[in-house]
Order: sequence, then structure tokens, then C-alpha cells
Amino acid sequence: MIDFSVFDSGAAPAPVDPRVLFDSLPRAERYEFLRDPQGQVLQTWFEQRHEQDLVIKMNTGAGKTVVGLLICQSSLNEGKGPVLYLAPNSHLAEEAAEEARKIGLAVTDDPRSPQFTSGEAICVLSLNRFVNGKSIFGLLGDGRRPIVDVGTLVVDDAHAALAIVREKFTMTVTKDKHPEAFDRLLSMFEQDLRLQSHSIYLDLTTAVPSAVLQVPFWAWANRESEVTEILQGLRDDEQLQWSWPLVRDVLPVCRAVFTHDRLEIQPPHPPIGKIASFTRARRRVHLTATLADDSVVVTDFAADPDSIARPITPASAGYLGDRLILAPRDIDPSVTDDAVREMAVRMAERVNVVVLVPSKRQALAWKDHAVITESDPAGIGKAVRALRTGHVGLVVLVNTYDGINLPGKACEVLVMDGLPEAYGGITRREQILLGDSDGMVNRQLQRLEQGMGRGVRSRSDHCVVLLLGPRLSQLIASPQYRERFGPATRAQIDLSRKVAQSLAQGDEDTLTRIESVIGQVLGRDPSWIKTASGALAEATYTTTALSPAAAHSRAAFDQASLRQFGEAARHMSKAVAKATDPAERGFLQEQLAAYQHFTDAPKAQQTLVKALAYNPSLLRPLEGIKPTRLTANNLQTVQAAKYLETTYQDRNSLLLGIDSLLADLAYDPNRVPAFESALERLGLHLGFAAQRPEQSIRNGPDVLWAIGNLRYLVLEAKSGATSDKIWRSDVAQLAHSMNWFQETYDSTCSATPVLLHRSKTLEYNAVAPPGTRIITEETMRKFGQALRKPVIALADADAWADPAAVETQFRAHGLLVQGLTDRFSVKPR
Repeated sequence: MIDFSVFDSGAAPAPVDPRVLFDSLPRAERYEFLRDPQGQVLQTWFEQRHEQDLVIKMNTGAGKTVVGLLICQSSLNEGKGPVLYLAPNSHLAEEAAEEARKIGLAVTDDPRSPQFTSGEAICVLSLNRFVNGKSIFGLLGDGRRPIVDVGTLVVDDAHAALAIVREKFTMTVTKDKHPEAFDRLLSMFEQDLRLQSHSIYLDLTTAVPSAVLQVPFWAWANRESEVTEILQGLRDDEQLQWSWPLVRDVLPVCRAVFTHDRLEIQPPHPPIGKIASFTRARRRVHLTATLADDSVVVTDFAADPDSIARPITPASAGYLGDRLILAPRDIDPSVTDDAVREMAVRMAERVNVVVLVPSKRQALAWKDHAVITESDPAGIGKAVRALRTGHVGLVVLVNTYDGINLPGKACEVLVMDGLPEAYGGITRREQILLGDSDGMVNRQLQRLEQGMGRGVRSRSDHCVVLLLGPRLSQLIASPQYRERFGPATRAQIDLSRKVAQSLAQGDEDTLTRIESVIGQVLGRDPSWIKTASGALAEATYTTTALSPAAAHSRAAFDQASLRQFGEAARHMSKAVAKATDPAERGFLQEQLAAYQHFTDAPKAQQTLVKALAYNPSLLRPLEGIKPTRLTANNLQTVQAAKYLETTYQDRNSLLLGIDSLLADLAYDPNRVPAFESALERLGLHLGFAAQRPEQSIRNGPDVLWAIGNLRYLVLEAKSGATSDKIWRSDVAQLAHSMNWFQETYDSTCSATPVLLHRSKTLEYNAVAPPGTRIITEETMRKFGQALRKPVIALADADAWADPAAVETQFRAHGLLVQGLTDRFSVKPR
């Protein structure tokens, strides 16, 4: 017998290389090997681990969580602890902790635990527990709690974390919970808000849900002490204790936006330095599956742009379960959303169908079909557990585009019925200002890609994704947008579009063909599996392109936080110079003006005037903006053909564009800005000159159409009205717009006052201007139908750029200017 203990040379040092570390762990049987993508990114991370900021990009299902946990343990073994692993929410934090235990790692969820502080265990937390005004990790300059040392920090699902961080650095004073403070602040800035827009201010005070108005930066900065006194008086409020400590030091440079029921206060970028444990961490690793614009890691997390520009990725992006992604209306514009819903109900008899909707309002379209509809986190978690257990049927989840995992048969058909809408005042203002700019489209694409990934959580998963609504169809159909998706998703969309083109050519009913091909995918047709796998084989990660303005914008804010406003303006000028998108350039110039105000107020106003040339939706300067007179230069049909030709490249883009336009022309209290924008575009489609005076100069009507021969339509949009009567204040605004027209245009011009309201009935004491016409919800529907029919005909004939063809179709459907208002509007009664 040999005594082997005599050969024992003592305990071996804990491995630092994460691949060697994995092999040494007493892990569960199913974790026998590291997958190739995991080993590749871990090797690269190990070589670059001494850089403070690193981004790791891996497809959903490629084992990103295990990678993050191994990085944590490797750092502990190297003495770079304590180590903190952050998940977007408590549900995902629990899942990460459970996965850590399965691979043999020690974890805790208590940051006060000696295991964490001594480097014996990884602390796994939700981001909410880390970033808040009462953080147990301490706040810089607060003094109530010591700053907790963190050596290595891993942020999982960085795309979701960024949105949470912005929310945490936003202070909200509500009319409901803080009535006295809200009223004092609104009264304090009343005159400034009225000068920005008299009509929107009236909407604020009459509880119009869509109303949103920013306090001018000069008014906010000039009253810093008064505002601070009011907000400091709320410091004991339980709700505001979570946000006030995070924004008070940067209060003068914050954006302050009123809606009818709240005031939101948010800095241009999160002052993440308040969470000193984050900024002092020697290593920060950001894990993400999809990040359409890596620049936000620089602007929001103050990360090093040079490191972020070199993300760590696997050699191949093809490690992903198969998906068929179809937009039925892109295949056949005659397919209705209701018909797709009925198809989904049929499929739910056999498989789990999950429907993602942006709002409770949108969920109503499914109320007769859904087995479960959930909107709160607890209910969503319960629904997810039920889906993962077995067959449930059709489940509707509200505003849940990330943060849930539906592997295997938990979700074999995923329906995305719209994208999240901007509900907060600041996000709604950004949506108005940035519209279809690159930055805003990137946000939409990221939410879309995140949503589509809910049903494919590993390489063995499969899912069919159905997209409802013209906007989602546009995002998938447009080549310029498809390029911004992740490489694997892009490859799957390209394959799916080939399938869609084949489906569009059959003789059978379109939905019958779609349902048949879905049956092939869910039935695991061998030819589909082979083709889907082949489509992913060549997918590789592309080079990251950071916004050239991002680093300068972040540097400017950091200087402004120190009240070094001259330096802030210098950096912000560089950001403006780097911007290429006009809307974003104007937006950045507005921020430049806000910094300049502290050192040179007149120059700030001049900068703001220049910014309006790029983006007419920005703040109005003190001396106002002179109106630009609108004229119709060409014949209606010539102008319409020219506009259609320059706007739409092919038949599908034309049909989807019209559907998107008509969808925005909905009488909905929550979508008034989209309605007004669509009303302007409607005029352009019809061949008229159009502008939005109230938006661009904060005076005049919501929309003005020049319809030819010095005739105009003054359009006042009350599409958000919920009353069955037209109130006196509504016609008073129309009268004000008519007065503005008479002051702006000479006597040779004439205008017809038009009110867009769901009702045609005046309140007893409301007097409409002479000649007023009403476009009701019903007449707008007829208007939309009259526009859609000729557009389909022009698309089928490939003739939308031909003025003669446009005239023939417009005449046939009553869209020529003669008698237009008589056909699609009514007299008030």
C-alpha cells in the first residue's frame, strides 16, 4: 500500500484563467464543457482584463451569464475583489445566483456580508439595489454611509441596465403626491412656459395627457436657489429620497419637463460618479446581447470610448436558436391585424403563444383571446413560470420587452404587437425632438431586437416571430434599418424575407400560406432546420462604430457637474461639430446653449437660434422666431408625385409608409404629437405645402396647409379630446390661430378654419369662427380610406412618381383640392 498523502505539496493556487477555473469547479453535470463562444470571449477578456472598461457581446443563449460569473470568480482569485454582479431586475438576479451555484461558485445577495467584503463570494444583486439615492454602497459626498469598495463589477444585460440607470437619476414631483410643491413650481415658471407655447401651457393646466413642455434652461438656472428650497423641503418624502440625493448636485444643468400631472427633473447624462463604488471599480465589464449604439455606454456609464470601441465577441455570431420572423402586412397589405390575431389564437391551441404589447390599451385588442394578461412584475413572473411549466395557450404581457426568459416550449410563437411608447415627459419630449433620427431609431431597433429574443434562449430553441403594425414592418423591411440589427438577427431577417417573398407569390389565401409555413417550422421540418442553421453559419460580429459626439458630450457634462461651464461649452462645441444628423445636431446645440448661459447668456440665445435651423422643435429663444410664410409652388398632383417619388423607393415602402401614416392619424389622448406630425405629412402626401407653426415658432395653428391659389387650411388638432362636446377653449384656440393667420398673411390670402375633434357638437357657450369645418374621427377614417385606395393603385402600376397617374387616381377618389373640405369634414352643430 502507498500513502499518497506524502506526495501532497500543499494547496494549489486558485486558478485565474477563467477556462482553467471552469474545469476546476465542482459543477453540475450539464455544465460539462464550455461552449466555443464562451471559451473565445473568456480568452480575450483574460488578455485584456487590465482595462477598466470592457464590453462583451454575445447572442442570447450563448451562455453570457456563465461568462460573467467566471469573470467574477477569476477576478476574486486574482485578488481583484470584492466582486459585484449586477442584473437588471431581482428575477434575473435570482436566476444568475442559481446558475452560479450550479457551476460551483459561492454567491451572496447581501453586500454587508463578510463573504462579499473579504472576497470569498460574489455578490449578485439587482441594479435597483445598487443605483439609488439610499444605496447601501454609499454616495459620493453624502457622508451617511461609507463608500463600499468594489474591485470588479460585471453589469449583465447592459442594454436594460442603461434604461434603469436613467430612470434612477430622474426626480419626479407629482401633482397627486406632492400637490403643494408641484403647484408652486408650475406657478414659478408659468410665464416662461406661456412664452414657450401658450396653447401647450393651457393643455398642461387642463389635464391634457399628451401635453409636455420643458422649462427654458435660462429660467431653470436663474431660479436654482428657489427650486432647491422647494425640493429640499421634500427631502423626507419616502419616494423622493431615492432620487433627490442623485440629482441635487447637478440641479442647475438638469432638464425640467412638465406634463399635466408631474414635473420630471433629469440631468443630460447620469452623474454616475455619485455611485462611487461604480466609478472606483478597477474593472468594469458590460455584458450585452444587443446594443444598437454602444455610444450610450460612454455617455451614461462614463466608460472609456477607446475600450468600448473594441468589444469582445466570439469569432462567430451564429450561435443562436432558429427563428422565422414575419410581418404579415409586409407580405400582403390587405392582411388585417385582427386576422393575424385570429391565426395566433388557433396556434395557441397547440403551442404557447406569447404576445408583447406596449400598453394596457393595446392589450384590449387581445382581451377576448388571452388566457392570461399581465402587466405588473409579480404577475408577469407568475405567467412566465406557468409557461415554462407546460402548455398555457395565449399569454399577453404588457411592456415586457426584456428581463424575461422563455426557453424551449415556453414560447414557440411570439407576437410583437407594437413597440413601447414614450410615457414620461422627458422621453416624450425627446421623441418629439429626435423623431426618426439615428439615435431614436436605434432605441426602437434595440427594443425590437430585445423583444424578438424572448423566445430563443439557447441554440436548441426555436421560435416564430410575428410583427404587427406598420411601424414594425417598416423597421424590418427597410435595408438601412436592417443593417443596425445584430449580425445573427440580421441573418435571420434576411432569410425570413426570402420566405416572405415566396409566400407573397402563392395563389392561396395569404394567411393560409403563412400558417402552413409556421407549421413547418414548429414541426421541425428538416429542410427548415438545415436552411436556418446555414443562414447563421456565416454571421460574424461587425466593427463597433461609436458616435463621434458621445465622448465630447459626456466630457461636457462632467465639467458642468463641477460648474466649470466654460470647459463644458468647449467640449459641447466639439460634440455639435461631430454630429451629422440634423435633428441630433440641433438637440446638442440646445445643450451647448444651456452650458453657455452660465458664462455668456446673450451668446447662448444666439446658439439657440442657430439650433432651430436644424431642429424646429427645440426651445424658443427669448426674442422669439419670425414665421416663415408658406406658399404652394406647383400644381397639387405634380407636387404630390414629387413628394411620393423622393419619399418612397419601392412599392412595399410606399404601402407600409401610408399604413404608418394612417395609423398615426388616430384620435388618441396619448399620441397627440404623433397625430400632429402625421397631419403635416398628410398634407405633403396630398401635394400641399405644409408646416407646423405652433411647433416651430410656438404660435399659430398646429398645422397649416397651403392648398394653392393663396388659399390655406388652418388646422387645429384636438385628436386627444375625450369629451363628446367641443369645448369653448377648443374653438378659442382655433380663433387665435385664425387671428395669427390674418396678422401673418396679407389680405390676398384666405384661410378655412378646421378643427380635428372626435365630435362635431359644440358646447352650449362655444362659438366657432365663421366657416369652421370639423374633421371628426369618422370623416378622418373616410379620408384615410380615400387616400389608401389610390396609393394601392399607384403602387400596383408602379406610377406614384407620375403626375398624370396621380391626378387620375386623386380625381377618382375625391382628393383634388376642389371641394376637399366638403367631402372630408362637416359643419359644427
